[in-house]
Amino acid sequence: MKRLIFLILLAFVGIIMAGCQAIDNIDTVVPSDPTDEQPNETPQVDFRLFEHSFGFSSLIVTSRREITEGVYEVNSEIEFLDALMAPDAKIIEIKSDLNLGSIEVETMLSQAGKTLNDYRNVYRRHSRQPLMHPILKETGVGIVRIVLRNNLMIYSKTGHQIKHTAFLIDGSTNIVIRNLHFSELWEWDEITAGNYDRNDWDYFTVEKSNGVWFDHLTFDQAYDGIIDVKEDGRNLTLSWSKLNFKPNAFIEAQIDYLEENIWKYPYYQSFKDLDISREDMILYSSFQKKGFNLGNSTDGEGFESITFTFHHLEIYNLMDRMPRLRKGDVHVYHIILDNSDIHNLRLKHNTNLRITNQGIVSTEDGAVLMENSLYILVTTPIRNHQDSRIDSKYTGKYKVINSEMVLSNRTYFGSSDDQNSLWVHSNTHELIPFAFRNHETLPYSYQLQDVFYLRETFVTYPTGHQTIDDFNWLKINEN
Repeated sequence: MKRLIFLILLAFVGIIMAGCQAIDNIDTVVPSDPTDEQPNETPQVDFRLFEHSFGFSSLIVTSRREITEGVYEVNSEIEFLDALMAPDAKIIEIKSDLNLGSIEVETMLSQAGKTLNDYRNVYRRHSRQPLMHPILKETGVGIVRIVLRNNLMIYSKTGHQIKHTAFLIDGSTNIVIRNLHFSELWEWDEITAGNYDRNDWDYFTVEKSNGVWFDHLTFDQAYDGIIDVKEDGRNLTLSWSKLNFKPNAFIEAQIDYLEENIWKYPYYQSFKDLDISREDMILYSSFQKKGFNLGNSTDGEGFESITFTFHHLEIYNLMDRMPRLRKGDVHVYHIILDNSDIHNLRLKHNTNLRITNQGIVSTEDGAVLMENSLYILVTTPIRNHQDSRIDSKYTGKYKVINSEMVLSNRTYFGSSDDQNSLWVHSNTHELIPFAFRNHETLPYSYQLQDVFYLRETFVTYPTGHQTIDDFNWLKINEN
């Protein structure tokens, strides 16, 4: 017994000695005296990164830094329209928020002794006027026309807001839209019972245009889509932007109106009959149903040339179409699609709410390449077919590389080519070998970082509209 106790004590002493030796091998860290003066310096961020479009638009878009003629600074809605009317306009700097609803603009023009018809070339009353939203019924909805224009840039140095209007870019080349906030172009869809098929309000529609760079934009909810592309829209980029589809005062105003007049609106009433609260209806309504429709009709012509790059985007609660593609080529990298609120509300109300939650939809031989991106609680990450069409010609192509998927019970990192990958389409149609239609390889340079650092990047280099001291928004480094 004594021998056993001795051996135990000897082992214990050995453990202590080993621990002491290990401690001796650790560098000693001496805490600094809090009374010592420390330099209070904020690390300087090099925003020259924002001078590059890093996408298809870089093949066409040129710098504006040296332009001295055709430069307009606008402080009002009429000044903005006047600048658009000027045939020599090359740069339009927006220096105040603009309310461009058709009733708003018509009232301002009338007070100035002018009419909408005077500006018909650049601005019109939208063909679909609001039916439901109490604010939009007072403001109306307009459409700004950038038609047959070349080398035009519209921007703000401080991220001003543009409300109550859609934009059409048609037959134009080398167009830049930078550092703006687009909002209040949505209303509840009672007429088509939540399909959002009546109003056709997209923030931007692009057709027959070559080289458009959308950069550092913030988008709130839209009735239809964010950017739609029709025939022969090519060399487009959306970069460093925030799609922020969360509750806001504009959504709340609509729901409050419906609550107060519920007897008029049976579709809205059907949700209340299921005991869905006002707060959950606000959240549900804030989700964006449609994102990007690239190629706007089945079997449409002129979609083969579509080339679009999406990079460095923060997207919250987009139900569908990131993007929806027919026939063209799309490159997606460094995006975060966070559908946490959609996922959680769907769990809460199960079948009582009709909720779509999907990302890429590639059809009709369209090709989508996504790299180094993050999907959070996206139920259906990929679809590659129009289910209503059996024919295989309606199948699209996709490839995912080094991207992360956060699910409710696990996190997955990998590529669509990996064995047992989770980056696969959810429908039953066959996988088509990936290849771009317009290029063998991407025709522009870009740099990739590990998706692990993407959130940190967006802290250092924010997305969406903003103010950056000493940054020249007109300087664009050409590829």
